[in-house]
Amino acid sequence: MGGSDLGQRQIFLMKKENLAKRVQNFYETNKNSEHLIQYMVAILVRNALSQGTFTEQLKDLIREVYLTTEPNDTMRQYSPFFKTCFNGGEWKTIIKRLFKKESNYYAATEEARFYNNYLEKQGTLDNRREGLVYHVESIFEDASGKKHKLTLRDTDPTKDEELTANILRTLTTLTIFENTGVRKFVELISYKTPGVVIATAYNCRKEEKAAAQASLDEKDSIEASPKVSQRKIIEKQAVQNGPAKSGAGQTLLAERDPDKKQNAEITPVNEGLPETPLTECVASPTSQDTKRTRNKSTSSSKDDLSDNSNLPKPQSIKGDSKKKSTNAATLIQKPDTAYKRIGKTAEQIAKGREDKRIKREVDRLNGKKKKKKKRSSCPFWDKSS
Repeated sequence: MGGSDLGQRQIFLMKKENLAKRVQNFYETNKNSEHLIQYMVAILVRNALSQGTFTEQLKDLIREVYLTTEPNDTMRQYSPFFKTCFNGGEWKTIIKRLFKKESNYYAATEEARFYNNYLEKQGTLDNRREGLVYHVESIFEDASGKKHKLTLRDTDPTKDEELTANILRTLTTLTIFENTGVRKFVELISYKTPGVVIATAYNCRKEEKAAAQASLDEKDSIEASPKVSQRKIIEKQAVQNGPAKSGAGQTLLAERDPDKKQNAEITPVNEGLPETPLTECVASPTSQDTKRTRNKSTSSSKDDLSDNSNLPKPQSIKGDSKKKSTNAATLIQKPDTAYKRIGKTAEQIAKGREDKRIKREVDRLNGKKKKKKKRSSCPFWDKSS
């Protein structure tokens, strides 16, 4: 057979939609009507034993071949198998076109008409069981005497032994199937129709489709509930990436308690607050030493600050500085004016403590334990003494 010919696996295992396309592409490419007719007979055998209709999509192609193609011996030999594709007037025209006389038709097609009668019969047995999938596993002998197996899937178990055997023997009239030049389906040896229960099954393409559908559903759920999904994403990233920065950690802590935060709005710290002098902003009642140091630095750099009129004015923080805030936007938008002063202000000290507290909280969520500092031994202390 040529490289573009169809094989046993394509004819007996492919789904009907793909099989119809392959057969049509084969004929359009090769225009070999003899091979096409034998392929169609094999498909009729599969159709007779199976529960699907594999020939409906190929009737137009058969009509085209028998009505327009130059007659040959293969078309004459297997013509009874395709009688149902034509009406009464068309069938008479085909007999005249192929055989000239009707008597010649009956003499040349005796074997084909015998097997075609079995292909059209329906099963009469009442042996179908719910939940079982039936196969026909047949053994044929090739031209060299070797045995080979042919399995037809999802078959009809209601056909009796004689009917099933004669349907399978139809393949012995075909010469198109070969293996290294040796003709297959020379003689039917045996067959059986086991009913099997599918306990487990796997299909990688179905798994990929299910995963893609799951990702689409997850995306839709994120769009439907952005607050809940955003919280889950932040927590997942915090676990995967380890300790986060202060801004991300503060956002994580702010989202931990959705009941308290779901109706709260994040407002910038500078919004709605009155502008205050620099000396009032840096003042803090928490530490007397810090106040003295800050007053000295303020008085010494007062003239320098008066020249920098374009610099942004710091704003006072609403509320007590001792109160811990978990608002991410508030902490991110605090102005850093450390470069204007000598030493740290109360706000910078509070922010440093808050950053350390957030880092400890993130480490705790990530399961990281605090490293204990090793006590350095004194080089002048001799334990032995």
